[in-house]
Amino acid sequence: MILEDQDIADLEVYLHLERYVNRGSPSGFSDVNTTSPGTSAKGSERGFHLPSVEFPSTVECVEYGLAPSFLPSGYLPLHPDMMSNDSFKRCTTVNREFRFVSPTASERTVMDRSGDGWFYKLSYNELIGRAPRLITTQHAQSAVEVTSFISSAIQAQTLPRGLYFMRETFGRVFKVPNSGRLDEWGVVLREPRPYPHEPTIKLLLPAFAAFSKDSQSPNDALILHQLYERQSKSIEDFLFEDLIAPVYDCYFSLLQNCGMQIEAHAQNIMFALDGSLQIRGVVIRDAESVDKDFSLIETLGLAINPTETDYKCLRLGQYNYHIMHSFMFDFKLGEYLVSPLIECAADKYDVNRSTLVERIKKHNATHLEKLPHDFFPSDSKWYSYENVVHTPGARRQYTAHDCPKYRFT
Repeated sequence: MILEDQDIADLEVYLHLERYVNRGSPSGFSDVNTTSPGTSAKGSERGFHLPSVEFPSTVECVEYGLAPSFLPSGYLPLHPDMMSNDSFKRCTTVNREFRFVSPTASERTVMDRSGDGWFYKLSYNELIGRAPRLITTQHAQSAVEVTSFISSAIQAQTLPRGLYFMRETFGRVFKVPNSGRLDEWGVVLREPRPYPHEPTIKLLLPAFAAFSKDSQSPNDALILHQLYERQSKSIEDFLFEDLIAPVYDCYFSLLQNCGMQIEAHAQNIMFALDGSLQIRGVVIRDAESVDKDFSLIETLGLAINPTETDYKCLRLGQYNYHIMHSFMFDFKLGEYLVSPLIECAADKYDVNRSTLVERIKKHNATHLEKLPHDFFPSDSKWYSYENVVHTPGARRQYTAHDCPKYRFT
């Protein structure tokens, strides 16, 4: 895709980037476990009809946040692939054309094309990538709570001005009796525009689309190269000032001011572009994936009180407490986002990698001074995990590596 040839405010441009300018996760699982062909992000269909089901009043329903007017009480939007699950045999009403939607990169998250562009994050109890994608009460509650905390910090102006956030403002979960157990099926709704609303933003560029080929037009210049050619900075200054440093600023400011650790890989980070294709900010999405660091909240004396559950909660004493800081910073942010951006630029331009990496380390050191000295593991290593399907609920094994790339040890 050549951006300057497009009306970048057109949602079709955004969806094309989501679906077709995406080389997938470095894990290799993006193309291994996907949704059905008619609902897949990489499929040829413009979209599909999203069904909804209505449960009998005897089925317990839990809600978080404020329900939008277009979602009737008692109804659950459901991915078509899940319609045959035994949990829905007792449903009193099935609307097979509740909304017309288009898939996004995460596949189970779809955009409403028949309304105002809201996103539905749907329960999918089969593998997408390396894990089933459920929406349980803990997932829904966490998404709405994290949204509230980050929204409050934005309103209080304690976060960088160029930080934008895709708010997940409502969750609904049904606890469905099924063969002697309760299955939880839910949905989380994400607002159509970043918060705070900024009218000069015309396009949300998923970070992965900056360094991925367009599968529909593979000979087109990579979007990172297109953006660089439209401004006058050196390649190192452009990478650092417009892309990399702003992401790290968002990552650390959320830790310092909210005790929240975002999963800042290339799918959860987007860049906000104006009508001249200049980068105006960083957009964070997927509130449900954010870690709530209770020990950090206490140490920093933050006036934040998340609900403590078994999901996405970090505390000193957990076997992976310090490891998770490295995992999210060094692995998910560093290896899934920052390194691909640098390598994409270096493929065409003369990038002094060592000078740029040293600059990144110094920048991050100023942020780390504001966090506990033992924020990262004491062994001076960084941590990833193996490219395997992880068993839900099992103790996860991590792999240690020498020489963290983007921080001093």
